[in-house]
Amino acid sequence: MKLSDFIRLNMEPILDEWADFARQVQPALHFDADQLRDHAHGMLETIANDIENKQSAAQQQDKSRGRGPRLVDDTQAELHGAARLVDGFSINEAMAEFRALRASVLRLWSESEDFEPDAFDEMTRFNEAIDQALTESLTSYSELRDRQTRLFDALLSTSPDLNLIIDTDGTILYANRAAAERFGKSSGEMNDANFFQLCAPFAPEMQLYVRHVVGARTTDRGEMSFDGGAGKMCTYEYLLMPVLDPHGRCEAVAATARDISERKASEERVRHSANYDHLTDLPNRALFRERLELELRHSTRTGLPLALLYIDLDGFKEVNDRLGHAAGDELLQQVGRRIGGCVRDTDMVARLGGDEFTVILTDITQPLHVQTLCQKILTALSQPFMLKAGQAGISASIGVTSYPGDAASLDELIRNADAAMYEAKNAGRNRFSVFRRVQ
Repeated sequence: MKLSDFIRLNMEPILDEWADFARQVQPALHFDADQLRDHAHGMLETIANDIENKQSAAQQQDKSRGRGPRLVDDTQAELHGAARLVDGFSINEAMAEFRALRASVLRLWSESEDFEPDAFDEMTRFNEAIDQALTESLTSYSELRDRQTRLFDALLSTSPDLNLIIDTDGTILYANRAAAERFGKSSGEMNDANFFQLCAPFAPEMQLYVRHVVGARTTDRGEMSFDGGAGKMCTYEYLLMPVLDPHGRCEAVAATARDISERKASEERVRHSANYDHLTDLPNRALFRERLELELRHSTRTGLPLALLYIDLDGFKEVNDRLGHAAGDELLQQVGRRIGGCVRDTDMVARLGGDEFTVILTDITQPLHVQTLCQKILTALSQPFMLKAGQAGISASIGVTSYPGDAASLDELIRNADAAMYEAKNAGRNRFSVFRRVQ
């Protein structure tokens, strides 16, 4: 029996043996076995037809070198090569399949009762056809892989995000243009450079993250801020992903990082606007209440009292009317700075609105210190203010209350401070008054 006829009659056993081998080559991969079985069926049909066709000596020589004409216009070998790339097969694994196909056909034929020992020419023609199919398959595989690589590089090279692939020891295997520019290197200089050496300021942290990704084979994401020079802080949002080989081992780490400095700055501006007075840049009423709530809990835990000062300016309206609103705004700014210069860094000065200010004094160990501070503030505010529109003079009335002695809640504490402030104002202004509960 001719080899071509044997192939057609024994197509299913040949394909069964070939499919078993394919599953052994890449047991971890899931691929369309029926589709690839159709590829092999088409290749064998084409080879069987080719064996029966006459060929010249030149055609035989070209085919033996894998440079013969395509067996058909759209060969199954080309489709098979492209599919194997998509399935994750390496070139060696794809070549091994063709070797197995060759071995299966020749072994089954040699073991059959219809084998003709003198069919040397047919065996030669079969081997040449297999070589030609292998060439077409690998050409398709390589062309598709090269195209994917070009598209991948074009996509990443134009991306503003930093994209890198690093070995498990930090050696850079790939870096796009944005990454190279961020580290002040050319694309060529990035190849085989050590990622951890390039990002030395935060290398210890990044090494921990990479080790975690490699060991746990899981994705890690987060944010990292560092000094970008010229007094500018840079913040990057990063993502680290493990690259697993067919056996599930982490062979590399893919990293992408996006510069979110502008977004962070915008968020900070919004946060600042929501929590700080636009004129004096002091904490506003909302942030004051939030901080006071925290300090009340802190005082409860530590047993150390806190004091709240409620400050209202005396004579501010007259300055505003005489010198104008711009002068009034300038005065409020200077008042905020003078009060801030009287307190500790751990204390908080806030502007509630208009000409009302507050001070939260924490961890008070000596009550006399509060009264001394009040007098210090009164003295500071009684000094002349040099404004663009002219000189102005004011004073202040201060109400003082404490926690937990005078109040059990935030709102009660504020009301007590406000009441003490009005007591100071009614008593003649330019003084402080300590809250006393009416018996």
